[in-house]
Amino acid sequence: MGENSLDIDTLLALSSQMGRERWRTLSDAAQVVANYLVCHPRVEAVRYPGLKADPDFPRAANTLVGGFGPLVAYRMAGEWRLWEADERDARDQVMELESLL
Repeated sequence: MGENSLDIDTLLALSSQMGRERWRTLSDAAQVVANYLVCHPRVEAVRYPGLKADPDFPRAANTLVGGFGPLVAYRMAGEWRLWEADERDARDQVMELESLL
């Protein structure tokens, strides 16, 4: 994964494949994970269109309906990684991610 953003058009296509409720659930969990990663001392950068500091936020806010999607990109030790949120409680996902960091 490069420094490029998560592609908004790809997220739009993904959102159309999921039900509205599932998209919202996954987006909410990803938003929690993204906010956690932004504050983590070992994480160098986070790309998530739901973060106001993300360069894609303005377009995503006007394009994506019901959330910003389940995918969070983050850079640690110079390497980009991708986290995909699921239906579990966001706190459980953060704890799992912490064990990987």
